[in-house]
Amino acid sequence: MRVLKRVLTRKSILGFGYSDNRDLSVQMILDLGKGYTLISSYFNLEKIDFIEDILDELGITPEFRIEKPNKDRELFNLFLEHRKNQLTEKEMIIECVQKLKEMKHNSRLKNNSKSFLKSAEFLRSKNHGNR
Repeated sequence: MRVLKRVLTRKSILGFGYSDNRDLSVQMILDLGKGYTLISSYFNLEKIDFIEDILDELGITPEFRIEKPNKDRELFNLFLEHRKNQLTEKEMIIECVQKLKEMKHNSRLKNNSKSFLKSAEFLRSKNHGNR
């Protein structure tokens, strides 16, 4: 059986993952600051690889590179720890602010869904066997 390896360039469209990233090129994802998505794909998907230029931009040095087709979750965790130790104070602040925004957004979604589940419209449709 032949294993197909996909080497992505800047113009490559992901074609996998969540809908907000699926139709974007690698360069667009980098421009949006979603490098973590690409890093996670590199370490956790055995058939996905990037050209050296992109790996360098993501901060994946030769010591953290994987011989593809292969995946390595332990190396991924080591890389994240290494990357976290290399952050400047400004980058740490930006990362914390982004995490807080995500947490706020997620809690807002949960609150909205809870209020809908208690709404008369939802209960009426449930009683009529629609859900």
